[in-house]
Amino acid sequence: MASNFLISRAAHIVRQGGIIAYPTDTIYGLGCDPYNSDAVASINDIKQRPRSKQFILLAGDIDQIASLVELDEDQQQKITQTAEPTSWVIEARPTAPAWLKSESGTITIRLTQQHDVQRLCLALGHAIISTSANPSGKRPARNSLELHKYFHHSIDMILAEHELLTASPSKVIRLCDNHVIRQ
Repeated sequence: MASNFLISRAAHIVRQGGIIAYPTDTIYGLGCDPYNSDAVASINDIKQRPRSKQFILLAGDIDQIASLVELDEDQQQKITQTAEPTSWVIEARPTAPAWLKSESGTITIRLTQQHDVQRLCLALGHAIISTSANPSGKRPARNSLELHKYFHHSIDMILAEHELLTASPSKVIRLCDNHVIRQ
């Protein structure tokens, strides 16, 4: 678990438009402030991926994404009661930033169970961008050494655990019809 100082430092870097690497409940991720379009574009550049590819937003609780997506009470309950790491593709609110929406007007979110990410989102007061910590076409980093190899000159902070993360990326489900996009 990261110290309070490291969580505060990571939140400060994100607020200033910086990019961090951090452990999620599945794999290491790269993150930034989802409300900062320049920071979001920087992650695409760092990963060498198309700007049209959608990100996942990680949140510590449902309230941190409520302003971005349309959810009724049953949908909120479904999301909050799902135990395994599951990312949900949800209809975006018209007021959500355009760079967070897919071409079909959706945003993908996941409520994280990873304690440090929950603390980081609480410190920020909102969700954080999450994408796998790897350049496009390479396997995701599984430890701090791999994070340093990939990103030591291109990101602002690595918030790493001392364990190997070997989980698979999260399941992805379209909430409106429960269609499984990625198992």
